[in-house]
Amino acid sequence: MSHNVSTYTGISTKGQYVKLIWLLTVSILMLGVSVVWFYKEYNPEWKQHQRAVIKKKISKAEESFEFWSNPEWGDPKKAKELEGKIKSLKGSKLKIKQILLKGEGLWSNQENGHRVERCMTCHIDEEELTKLHPEGLPIPFDIYGCTVCHGGNGRALESERAHEGSHADRKAMEGPRTASADDFIKMWKRLHELNPEYEDRLRVESFYSPTGEYQIYVGSKKCIKCHKKMHPEHVERWRKTKFETFERIEKEPDYKNGNADYKRKCYKCHTTGYREDKKVYSEQGVGCEACHGPGEVYSHLMAGEHKGDVEKGQKLAKISFDFKICGDCHIPKRHEMRKEYFKDVARVK
Repeated sequence: MSHNVSTYTGISTKGQYVKLIWLLTVSILMLGVSVVWFYKEYNPEWKQHQRAVIKKKISKAEESFEFWSNPEWGDPKKAKELEGKIKSLKGSKLKIKQILLKGEGLWSNQENGHRVERCMTCHIDEEELTKLHPEGLPIPFDIYGCTVCHGGNGRALESERAHEGSHADRKAMEGPRTASADDFIKMWKRLHELNPEYEDRLRVESFYSPTGEYQIYVGSKKCIKCHKKMHPEHVERWRKTKFETFERIEKEPDYKNGNADYKRKCYKCHTTGYREDKKVYSEQGVGCEACHGPGEVYSHLMAGEHKGDVEKGQKLAKISFDFKICGDCHIPKRHEMRKEYFKDVARVK
């Protein structure tokens, strides 16, 4: 009897030890999970990245400060500016940064979707971003965001999720958008949705290239190369009409005697592809692209070697053209700056 009791007691004690070991194991696992969760919650990836970027910027600013604060060759003004910059960087608070998308993104249609972008939470070095992007980029990121050109998930705060399906560079952006008109039009439509000055057609957006820059004007000669065979009567009519207006205005006395600013007032309507910001134009006279828009991607698709490329090119032409383009130049009082010239002509007569 005593032997049985002893055996039972031993089994019972062993069972308690097993339970205790299991309890300790589960507790350790739970503690480990809690520690990992706590670490990720209070030290997420974006905070780590911001710290690293700020640390790098502080180090760079301190190096510059050391140079410019030298009493022999330094510059006290620059040294003071750098001192303030270092102080500001050291006082930087780690926080999620985001922009509120405008246009249709602002819940105008009571629809769900991405209303914010948080790319700048990690991409906080604006100087570096400026260097990486071309000068004079016409799509401001504070209105359109980043994903409209680069793709990816603008709301994500983890690098893997944020960059899923993204296009890092010019080559990656151009690839699918120059191979398929649908992908390119999709980008135009997204730009259109985000545009605060929402219009009916994609006229404004059609000036943008697959990389968000201005499309290149290829010139009327390239257009005529194909269209003189397909639409000879249209090309001939263009050649015989006032579309070659630049040849006329450059003979006018007020244009000849006018200064650079005066002449630039003529360029918007009497040249093709005039850029007011750069003060340059692509072609003299009213060429094909003055009405139909820049033909960089269109001509690429139309001259493509693959079957169906022509249809893709036609899609771009149909979706971007707007008859309202005529009203940009054919409006009353367009020649107000010529009043004095006409008065002088009337006096002579």
